[in-house]
Amino acid sequence: MIRLFVALPLPDAARRRLADLAHGLPGARWIPAENYHLTLAFVGEVDLARAEALAEELAAVVHPAVEVRLSGLGIAGDAHRARTLWMEAARTPPLAELQARVVRACRAAGCPPEARRFAPHVTLARLRAADPARLQDYLSQHGAASCDPFAADAMILYSSRLAPEGSVYTEEARFPLGPMAGEALPSA
Repeated sequence: MIRLFVALPLPDAARRRLADLAHGLPGARWIPAENYHLTLAFVGEVDLARAEALAEELAAVVHPAVEVRLSGLGIAGDAHRARTLWMEAARTPPLAELQARVVRACRAAGCPPEARRFAPHVTLARLRAADPARLQDYLSQHGAASCDPFAADAMILYSSRLAPEGSVYTEEARFPLGPMAGEALPSA
């Protein structure tokens, strides 16, 4: 069995910007910058045959690259029981359409993804007993943070292995996205 998810990787500039926010909040277990991603579909545990079928279905997804705009910090849960700190991604029509195509590919491969409503974001930290007042101070200081927009030109099928120090992600397959609308195709 292998635990899988499909995500957009972040460019180095976005990773550096997000990593700059990883301080000053006791009770936060910060996600390593190399693990930052924007999840399109969390599949969960599947056998190797379904994993291969999923890779084939994802390879058949045709979609242009999408512009990703990351802006604004938020938390999952309320300030007294916050579980995660994240930066929101704008839910643009192209991003929502790509996510819908990924979900259809997952279902076609017999790997229905988690059924949560798509709320695009990048997780920055897991919160354990973060003091609500300190969390509010942190959000007051950094809540309007943002990254420069970037073109996501590939999606990745990742495997995830749970370890005591946190999840370890491995890139299993990369699937290029086409040029963004208005971009010229490279000449041969």
